Order: sequence, then structure tokens, then C-alpha cells
Amino acid sequence: MMISLVRRLRHEEDGYALVVAMLLLSIMMVSLVVALDSGSSAFRESEYGVRWARTLTVAESGIDNAMVLLSESRTSPSPCPTTGSTVCTTDDGQYQVDWTSAANGSMTITSTGYYPTKAALEFDRQVRVLLEPIPTFNYAIFSQNNLEVKNNETVNGSIYSTGDVLVHNNTTICGSVMSANGSITLENGTVLVKSNAATGCTGQDALAWAGGSINGTLGVNIAGDAKASAPSGTACSSTSSSYSITGGTVQGKATACGKITSTTSNPLPGVNTTPPAVESIPTFAFNAGSYTSLTCYPSSGTCGPLNTSATAYSTFNTYEAANKLAMKGNFAIWQAAPSKNTVVSLDGIHLTGDLTIITNAPIDFGNTSSITSSVPAQLVVISTYIPPAGSSCTTNGGDCSIYMQNKITFDKGVASDPTDGIASLIYTSGKLEIKNSADGEGALYAGSMDIKNGYTIAYNSRIAKVLGFGAGLQPTLWQELAN
Repeated sequence: MMISLVRRLRHEEDGYALVVAMLLLSIMMVSLVVALDSGSSAFRESEYGVRWARTLTVAESGIDNAMVLLSESRTSPSPCPTTGSTVCTTDDGQYQVDWTSAANGSMTITSTGYYPTKAALEFDRQVRVLLEPIPTFNYAIFSQNNLEVKNNETVNGSIYSTGDVLVHNNTTICGSVMSANGSITLENGTVLVKSNAATGCTGQDALAWAGGSINGTLGVNIAGDAKASAPSGTACSSTSSSYSITGGTVQGKATACGKITSTTSNPLPGVNTTPPAVESIPTFAFNAGSYTSLTCYPSSGTCGPLNTSATAYSTFNTYEAANKLAMKGNFAIWQAAPSKNTVVSLDGIHLTGDLTIITNAPIDFGNTSSITSSVPAQLVVISTYIPPAGSSCTTNGGDCSIYMQNKITFDKGVASDPTDGIASLIYTSGKLEIKNSADGEGALYAGSMDIKNGYTIAYNSRIAKVLGFGAGLQPTLWQELAN
């Protein structure tokens, strides 16, 4: 009986191994299908990612091509604008690209990439890049030749001159003073400071650096370093009066190729350093097509310095007299045979927006007048007028490129807020003269200049980039736009 039962149980187990084998085979087949589908999905995702990335590369090709064209001419047309049907083709796809220009010289490029083509579109991506002019104006005061700054002035920002710099009594400079090929003379009570709480100036080096001697007198104080440098190969001597630092106090390190008699805790006499680099005044190039809107005198013909009129200055002056309380826009004034008798007037104007004045004639800001504004505004004044050789231009007048007399003030808004008020660039490759107690934010750039008594200038970076100076553009913003 027992044997029979065991045999029956064994008989009932027949085929069990086959069932297990089939079950395991089914599990393996399901796993294989899952693995194959997962691999296929990963391949699809990978291929999707490659095509998506390739589309971005196509869009960026449009940006690169636009930058090449704009480096040749900022008025270049797009070969394949988005407003048309024409496309530009690359190895990886097609794109369309547009650009626009702003009054400050910046360019905005927008490029759309299509994969594989716009007609058989699978993917599209859009990129926008902002190009801005490389900053050109970095000093509060820049003179290509010798520079003289008279008494009781306040300068927030650095000063540069290729030649000698003479700063008269009781002047406060929140910044550095550099002379590439000359000496720096600081008279009684003049100070170079790193910050000035009264004017909101901070973070300055207060460096005096000359390609010659640095001469201080009673009460002169340099908060930073002082370097009296000499040309390469000069034999330095700690007893020499050449390339020396004399008088006053240097709170930082004083290094001179010659002797040092200034009060300083860290003197290094007889040690040479490299002089400041020689810098040229930025060159202005007029291109009427670069301005979004432009009023030109004369109004007929091609606007530019080769198309002049004997009445250009007087016609503009008539306009200025009628509209001086609401001045804005871009104006070019091309005067035939410009001279001290063909002066463009900017006396007592009020700005209602950004204003640019470009002329080959001399400019006069008048006497005891205020330049005001109802909005934050940029004022750019450019005169390419060069007075005749041998003529006289002083703070008492004469034949000047740009002249201001007695308390010419530019509305600064709130002194501690650099984003409001007027930021002005006063530029001439000729002679700039300012007499007595002017005041403003921005920068003064001239071939030569003389500033007399009580002028206050605060550098404002809003004028660092001005249309017409420098062809270089640099990308400052890259963004992908949502489609």
C-alpha cells in the first residue's frame, strides 16, 4: 500500500521540470522585450537630443555669420531675414537671422535655427545675442596733451594726460592721476582719495603715476601709491632729482627711479617701474546710417563732413533757440569753412530725452547757464573743429573747439544716484576750455584742455560706450528664446 502511494506521487510529478522551464523561458522573453524596448527608447532619446543640440548649433551659426557681417559694416543687410522666405543653409540645417541697432551703438541679433529644413521642420530653436560697443571712455578727464586743472575743484574719477599734469590748489580727486610722458605737479592742499562720502565716490585706487617726476607741495596727500617711472634703460639713482617723488605725503608705496623726499612709510628710491601706457584720444567716425534718427544740416544731399553749408551753424542755432526747452534726438551740423565766427550754441538747453550733437564747428555753452533735463538722459557733444595753428584758446575765450564760461551746470539729479540726471560726454579732438565753477556727471575728453576754478566732474559709466567711437562690439548677453 505504501509503495503504491509513493509510486502514484512520483507519477504525478512527471512534467514538473518542463513547466518550470517554460516559466523561466517566458520570464526571460519578457525581460528581453523590456530590455530591447528600453534600448530602443534610449536610442530614440539620444537621437532626439543630438538633433535638438544640432538645431541650437544651426541657430548659433546665424549669430556667428551676423557678427562677421556687422564687423564689416553695421548697416549690412541680413541675407536671410525672418520676415522673408529665404533661408541660409549650413551642413546641419537652415536658419534665418535679423538684427536691430540702438542709439547707443548696441546691436541685438536674433537667429532661428531649423532642423533639418524649415520646410520639413522637426525642430526649431531661437537665440538672441546683445552686442555692445567695447567701453571707450574710462576717465573723468582725458587730455592728449598737457593738462592744467585750476583751483578748488572736485573730480570723481581718474585723470589721464599724455603730457604734464598740473593740479592747482585745494583740488580733491577721488581717483588716480596718470601722466604717460610727463610729470605730475600737485599744489597746496590737493588730495587724492580712495573715497569721498560727500559725493558718493568709492573704490578708487588714488594712484599718482607719472612717466616723469611727481611734485607735491604743502598739504598734498596721496592716499594710494605713487610711481615716478622712467623709460626703459634709464639709469636710476636714489639721489637723482629726475623721476623723483618730492613733497607732500604718500600713504601707500612710493617708488621712484630718482630720489624720494615725500613723507611715506614705504619708500623705494632708485627703483624703476614701467610708465603708464600712452593712450590716444578715441577717434570719432561719423556714419549717418548708424543713427536710428538724424537731423542733418544741410538737410539736402548725403549727411556727412564732405557735404557742408555756409549756413549750417546758423540754421541749427535758429532751431535751438525755438526748441531749447525740449531738446532731444541726434543732430549733425556740417559747416563750410568753420571758424570762431561760426559757433554752434547750446546755451541753456533743456533735455526731454537723449541728445547728441555732432559738428565740425566750434561749440559754446554760453555764460552762467544750466543744462537741465526732465528725464534721465545722455548728452553727447562732439566737435571735430581744430583751431588754426597759432591761435589762442584760454579760459577767457578765444578760438576754442568747445567753450564754457562761468557756472555752466549739468543737471545731475540725485548726486548719489548715477542712473538719473544727465550723463554728458564732452568731446573734441581740439581745445576744450572751461572757466569757473562748472558742474556735471560724465567725462571730458579733448586734444588739450584748461579747466579753471571750482569745476566739479563726476565720472559716470553711462557714457563709457558712445556710438561712433570704436568699431569693436562684444557680446554681453546670450539667451535662448522660448518658441
